Amino acid sequence: MRKGLIAVGIIVLMVGLAPSLQAGGIINKQNLSADYMRTLNRNAATDMADAAVFNPAGTAMMQDGLYLKADGIYLYKKYENQMASTPASINVGTLDSDEPSIIPGLFAVYKQDRWSTFFAVTIPGGGGRINYNDGNARTAVLSAPSSPAIPPAVSGGWIGIPGLGTYLGGPTGNATNIKQRIEADSYYVGYSLGAAFKVLDSLSLSGGVRYVDASQKFKGQAKGSVNTVDVKIEREDEAFNYFLGLDYAPIKDLNIGLTYMSNTPLNFKSDTTDNSPNQAISNGVGWKDGTHEREDLPGYIGLGVSYFIIPGTLRIEPNFTYYLEKQATFQGQRFQDSNPGNSYDIGVALKYILNPQWRFSVGYMHTDMKGMDAKDLLPEAPELDANTVGLGLVWSPLERLSFTLSGARVWYESRKTTEVSTRAPAGTEYDKDVYSAAFGIQYRFF
Repeated sequence: MRKGLIAVGIIVLMVGLAPSLQAGGIINKQNLSADYMRTLNRNAATDMADAAVFNPAGTAMMQDGLYLKADGIYLYKKYENQMASTPASINVGTLDSDEPSIIPGLFAVYKQDRWSTFFAVTIPGGGGRINYNDGNARTAVLSAPSSPAIPPAVSGGWIGIPGLGTYLGGPTGNATNIKQRIEADSYYVGYSLGAAFKVLDSLSLSGGVRYVDASQKFKGQAKGSVNTVDVKIEREDEAFNYFLGLDYAPIKDLNIGLTYMSNTPLNFKSDTTDNSPNQAISNGVGWKDGTHEREDLPGYIGLGVSYFIIPGTLRIEPNFTYYLEKQATFQGQRFQDSNPGNSYDIGVALKYILNPQWRFSVGYMHTDMKGMDAKDLLPEAPELDANTVGLGLVWSPLERLSFTLSGARVWYESRKTTEVSTRAPAGTEYDKDVYSAAFGIQYRFF
């Protein structure tokens, strides 16, 4: 089935530059379309084909016709691990990755009378591509000359942390003199198929299934004067889930959208190459070759309201998305040490309709990550609370043709570790900075 779905379109070829961590929960991502980036709040959408993933029941409220929509989101993102100045063996300053990402999206909706059907290809999860050319907090720990037999005052390391500094660089080997790098690429491709039916003129219901093909890839190297360690880990799985939706328009200028997305059970299998002593690195993260580990893509509930403050001209759209992380299974040690969930997004958008050709919008959203201790955050792409502002426009030179142009800025709330772990030394500060630009085109054939 995997081979057949890959043939759906060229979109999968673009996934190598997959998504960055933006709106969403610990695993989930919601930045699925260009129109999302101009509003950040699409849970009550009925105006464009991306409603297929944000408000599937709302597709039955759209004008009759066949809609095809293609979007691309460019993300400039800078992730930073600022290391503590003591002990001296980790005083390497700020380690960063500034790898960009491109997020594709394809949407199709066919609406006729009271029925609609839809199909979408999106990226609903994953942390995107990162590249720390000089290593990060994780490799700094792994390069520490730590041993229970060597006091930290002598070694500059940490008792109980399996550092490989001595193996790599001899008695003086540590993060300051061992060359390190780490790359990672994490993406989940989602294929959604469903239908909606307008039960009443004011009420529609929807349902469908989603197939998720998930992949996580990690590659790292630590090179000292004595030895070199190379590690490559690939984890993959695929699974189905379902979704349900409701759209209710009790009066002309008010629309309410509600969507339930079920949990996607993913049981990743590791394909690992690790030449560290006794495969210490892959054993340390729990991803030894051939092992399985559950890390689900959690379900969520999305609620949105759309109301015309000025009929036909100015509309306000508050949204709330609640990620059901406590219902998901997370077997990884960092999740076991913390208590993840339930994270949420909350925001509001304003849309101004100048005329049938021009529409403008601005949106704000707050993302609150729940239950993850600082020591258990992912150093490569830490899960941080965020505030996002997006804006954009839709230009429709023809009644059936629309172009979307949008951009957004994300401000993340940095966090600092207060204790050591195998992921980072104590005193490591995580921060991120993300800008986005997006473009979309939609055509209604009839």
